[in-house]
Amino acid sequence: MKESTALIKLTKSEIDLVINSLELTEKLSEHFNGYDADNMFTYKVKHDFIKIRKDIIEGENNNETQNKMEQKTQGNKRACVICDD
Repeated sequence: MKESTALIKLTKSEIDLVINSLELTEKLSEHFNGYDADNMFTYKVKHDFIKIRKDIIEGENNNETQNKMEQKTQGNKRACVICDD
């Protein structure tokens, strides 16, 4: 049987909160139970969220760079001269 999936929309700040919560969970687990990264469900989830956050930041940077390039090219437009023949 194929496992179901869900699409969850989170802001970058919400992703940061999830990562912080997972880190806290890992630290508390280490303190009280001893830490075993291989057996912690939070390890994989946390690293997935870290990758998502990294991808978002890269996307924002790419969009910012593209916007700057578009503004630069718009500023370099030459006035059209209409010729009467």
